[in-house]
Amino acid sequence: MTSVSPFFYAKAFRKALDEGKVSEEELVRNLSHVVGQRRQMAQWPRIARQVSEELVHHHKGRWITVETPRLLTNTQRKKMEEVFSKKDYVEERVRPDLVAGMRVLMDGEREFDGSLKRKLDTIF
Repeated sequence: MTSVSPFFYAKAFRKALDEGKVSEEELVRNLSHVVGQRRQMAQWPRIARQVSEELVHHHKGRWITVETPRLLTNTQRKKMEEVFSKKDYVEERVRPDLVAGMRVLMDGEREFDGSLKRKLDTIF
């Protein structure tokens, strides 16, 4: 049995979601069943992430990745919630190599890099 890319699972999920004939919950159940039948459960984390991104976009949100050198405090998280829409999904990643500051990616395309690492790389 040939392997199906997580990208194609996500696109098929989005197409079925756009048709509106089945609920999101039922689509997720059906997807997990198909992935299991095709013996691709090892790919489930990648498939789930791709499908999650499609769900966020379906609801007119953005997938925001915030990279910081340390975990965000609760105060910082609350400020982030004020900056982004309730429809957006904010993913936090810790990257000690940033030294200080933060890097924000929107939908994997647009980037704001306010990290000390970028500033040091620019100088040197």
